[in-house]
Amino acid sequence: MSRVARPLRNWRSWRRALLIVFAAIVVLPPVFSELLPDRPTVTVALPAPPTGEYRVYVANWGYHTSVIVEQPPGLRLGPTGREAARFVEFAWGNRRFYMESDYRPHSLLAALFLPTAAVTYVAAWDSPPEEIARPRTLHLRTVTAAELHALITALESSIDRADPGTPGSDRAKAFASVAGYVGRFYPAFGRYLWWDDCNRWTVERLDSAGLARSGRGVILSGQVAGRLIGFRRVTPIPAA
Repeated sequence: MSRVARPLRNWRSWRRALLIVFAAIVVLPPVFSELLPDRPTVTVALPAPPTGEYRVYVANWGYHTSVIVEQPPGLRLGPTGREAARFVEFAWGNRRFYMESDYRPHSLLAALFLPTAAVTYVAAWDSPPEEIARPRTLHLRTVTAAELHALITALESSIDRADPGTPGSDRAKAFASVAGYVGRFYPAFGRYLWWDDCNRWTVERLDSAGLARSGRGVILSGQVAGRLIGFRRVTPIPAA
């Protein structure tokens, strides 16, 4: 074999190996995600809110988004210790990156390309978000009681249950409080993956209540606003 042919053959072998690795971590996960979607096996049963209109917000915090709902009287969806909060925020993400703030390269790569454990973040708000929050962008719309019920059921169903096989089971116990977060993290249903990330989660929860278009293909937080239905952008009120 000539000296030229040997490096060429080696390069072809390396290229083939790289293509296999690329397919394994980038192409195959979204394919399996679409063919075999990860969905809760138990639907949470929540009481229907009283007839009326309720506010729903979508907040963009930079790399991730969250949904903030006006909580109807009588419901207790807030985090441990603040269950009856006036507004409740829900967000979802990778446990290691989001909750543990582990930004080391190998943790980031695992979060993106391997199915990893997820958490649902639940926070209590005493005032409307535009009065006290400072997200990158904030969108608002009002919804009917039926729309709110569909949305909060989808949001609540993302939290693991203490007894997963029992309909109506309470939430799994929250993790210990995390410095820098006023809310609490709960074990979440589903596995985090770059194709099924926090921003797609936001859109799909809203889509289940008819408040957004499909979350398929949503990865970045900047894509979320374009999928919303009936929302308007609101400007936070400057602090006094």
